[in-house]
Amino acid sequence: MKKMKVSLIGAGSVSFALGALQDMVLSNRLKNQVELEIALMDINEENVNRTYKYATEMFTAFSHPAKIWQTTNLEEALIDADFAIVAIEVERYFYWSQDFHIPRRYGSKQIYGENGGPGSMFHTLRNLGPMLEIAKTMEKVCPNAWFINYTNPEAKLVEAISKLTSIKVVGLCHGLDMGIHQLSEFLEMETSEIGVEGGGLNHFGFFTKVWNKETGEDLYPLFYEKEKKANSLAQFDHIALSRTMYHIYGYYPYPGTNHCGEYVSYAEDFYAGLSLQYRYDPMREKLWDKDSRTPDFVYAASGNSLDKGLFSKIQTQELWTEQAYKFDKDNVQTSCEYAIPIIEAIFFDDEVQLNAVNMPNNGAIKGLPDDMVVETQAIVNGSGITLKPMTVELPTAIIGTIHIQGTIHKLLIEAFLEKSKTKLLQAILLDPQAPTYYQACAMIDEMCDLQKDILPKLEWK
Repeated sequence: MKKMKVSLIGAGSVSFALGALQDMVLSNRLKNQVELEIALMDINEENVNRTYKYATEMFTAFSHPAKIWQTTNLEEALIDADFAIVAIEVERYFYWSQDFHIPRRYGSKQIYGENGGPGSMFHTLRNLGPMLEIAKTMEKVCPNAWFINYTNPEAKLVEAISKLTSIKVVGLCHGLDMGIHQLSEFLEMETSEIGVEGGGLNHFGFFTKVWNKETGEDLYPLFYEKEKKANSLAQFDHIALSRTMYHIYGYYPYPGTNHCGEYVSYAEDFYAGLSLQYRYDPMREKLWDKDSRTPDFVYAASGNSLDKGLFSKIQTQELWTEQAYKFDKDNVQTSCEYAIPIIEAIFFDDEVQLNAVNMPNNGAIKGLPDDMVVETQAIVNGSGITLKPMTVELPTAIIGTIHIQGTIHKLLIEAFLEKSKTKLLQAILLDPQAPTYYQACAMIDEMCDLQKDILPKLEWK
């Protein structure tokens, strides 16, 4: 049998690492048709050991013969790898809470602060060094391997890797599938019945076509009628902005308010979860000092995330992680993520279509630069991954909004390479959620000091 080596970099990641491992253990082809080696790598020895324990217990329970081992050495993990699945973050919620609160303290109207807005730029600069280290190590020890990325900010990081290294890279996100689910709720149809064409920027995509897979019927006229009659407050914090953007641009966006709203100036009025994001009381708490807590992350105002009794024990990130690593064979199921289907399609030379990947445009979306990383559908086979050109052009206003982000991508790469606060300032002032010039300068200085242990050393130039 042919050998296949898959390296999981950031193997301490609960969602993506465990999901990838479950997808591999459930794959009959990876069990019976290849000699599979899985290298688990994380800079945190305790985390990678925890994942290794879970993985070996699961693969044994399924009588899967894969060779699994763990390490904290990046080069060792990547030697002769065919695929590297990457999901890395250091103290994600601690730093994300700073990305969210500090720019807003200086006058930015950003929401969420993960992939767009000033907060996302510090997020990018924190992750860019480690991501390039991974890619450059791959150039050395596995130059033909695919770099499959889940790390955010997806588009910014994938673009940097595509421009600064020779490694084949693709970024994955399930945001478009979340949008299809929203369409199905409006249309009162099963997701499996709905065909779509969609694309744009990661977390800022639009469905240009929606049709009935069985009949070929254009479903946008029906969607128009259904959306018009739907309760105006339904799932407000998740789709209120999405519905407004549909009214503005004529196409329904994905994945939802808290993500799409990161790229426009008018999102704040539509995000009910804004006051809950990393909620804390400044009268009683001083965040980010030694021994202080990281405020709780709330994804949205709806759902079970706030279903807590007044004096009940809050389910912390640590408790959630502990529960995730309790192995139960009956709970093992496919993740619906794309990494393992991509690996199988490339390795076995199948041909499959994926709903969304992030790669350099190369003409797939008209009106956007060829070297800008965009998100749209793709064809995968033994030759690799190719974006599927969109047949309907995105409106001028959407293209213009995405163009701004493409310029920000370039400026952040320059800021990183030149170690320049000035280039970072240029990127921030270009953003639709920018503060004033004086506020932006002060914000950069405070964030660079607050995150000095993890940000690159930037100077005013």
